[in-house]
Amino acid sequence: MSTGNIPLFELDVAVPSQLYMIEYSLVERGSLPFVPDFLLKLLHVADFLPQEVAHFFGFSRKELDHALTGFFSSGEVEYRKDGKLGLTAKGHALFADTDTSPMRESIANYRKPFCFDLLTFSYLGNSSRSGRDSRTLRLKVDQEQVAESQRLAKESFQINIHDIYKKGHLVKGAPQGGTPEIYKFSDCSKRKDFVEKVPEVLSLNAATYQFEFEDRDGLPESETYIRARTEALSAACGSNNINQISKVADLFEDEFTLRLIQDEGLNADRLASLAIDELQGHGTESERRRLYGSLQLTRNWQDIFEKLKSALKSEKTEKAEFIWLAPSCHELWGKCERHGQALSEVYELFSKHQSGINGFKVYVPLPDDRDKRAKNVARRENAEAGNRLFGFVESELLSSVEILLLKDKFVAVLYHFTDSRRYPAPVPIGFFSTNAADLVRVQSLITGVLKEYTEAGAPRDVGALAQR
Repeated sequence: MSTGNIPLFELDVAVPSQLYMIEYSLVERGSLPFVPDFLLKLLHVADFLPQEVAHFFGFSRKELDHALTGFFSSGEVEYRKDGKLGLTAKGHALFADTDTSPMRESIANYRKPFCFDLLTFSYLGNSSRSGRDSRTLRLKVDQEQVAESQRLAKESFQINIHDIYKKGHLVKGAPQGGTPEIYKFSDCSKRKDFVEKVPEVLSLNAATYQFEFEDRDGLPESETYIRARTEALSAACGSNNINQISKVADLFEDEFTLRLIQDEGLNADRLASLAIDELQGHGTESERRRLYGSLQLTRNWQDIFEKLKSALKSEKTEKAEFIWLAPSCHELWGKCERHGQALSEVYELFSKHQSGINGFKVYVPLPDDRDKRAKNVARRENAEAGNRLFGFVESELLSSVEILLLKDKFVAVLYHFTDSRRYPAPVPIGFFSTNAADLVRVQSLITGVLKEYTEAGAPRDVGALAQR
């Protein structure tokens, strides 16, 4: 991480894409076998008598006639009036692009797979990726474009043919020389739908104090892609939640976070300065250390997971109780590949601990205790948690916080700041603490909320979400 770029939130964006089988013919220019190549090179220099050519190659007259038959038939070699052998205009044309070696054109037929996204019809390669779009932010595509996808894929193939050739996907073998010319386009048929996953990272630029996505080449730099991503994020990010965060931070006696709030948002320049100090090891707090960015970020997860492993290895930790509680203020929590990896690591760690896997719970928010669709989505996006996935009906008090709590050992709290007018994606900041008072405050809040009943009279704690 550079001091000018502070990663804060990762997510995977899914772009609907298709694989096509395309049939085409190319005009290819290829070199000739050794003897014909040298024979034409000789005649390209000057005209020679047949016996001179035969002597040069060590041929008999019959062998020379056999070697020349193909060139006579193709009209590339002829006898001059003086009896010498020479190249015709067609024969000299074989040296049009080079004075050293003749190149002959031929028609080659191919049938190969090619992939294009349905948003910009950028070329993605010759093999499809995962067809699943779980744990991603899926972008919407124009249905009129989908209906015309085969025509648009054909056009993109022709536009991107040079790039396709340079990648070695157009012809057999490695690319050599210039891009072949398309002789005929026979067919383009759709074979498979899939999604192209684009990893995105929201960062705070410490020089400009702007929250922005890190630059990436290819599809992510397309204006069409950026516009579609912005629309999808605006719908998923949620409204300004400063009031909810202020209330919870006050309950946790987190003056540090409260001082970062300014004019209904985050003080970006102060946040950047403090984050750089902390990430460079200049933080001042001991029992309570600041966290910048989502828990799944490599720098955060490695540190927290090592502390979790260390705590479970301790002889004093015979029975562990570990809760990971998700926020409900936006729809982007856990929408990255690292989330599944983190869940797998925790599940495996507890499966080997003496307290057993029952010591581990992941709590995800639900709009309603009877919302089957929300439960199915939660199960699909947190599959690695297995039967340790639990649900709770959304609570306004907990809506903006993500909590990772190992009872009596440590707690990680992240406030997810949301406001699509200010931040392109959620901005998680918070603290990690081993302070006993912090542990009591957080534990009390979680326990109190989960014991509540909703306005409909149902328990807020829905219980395990495993399929029955």
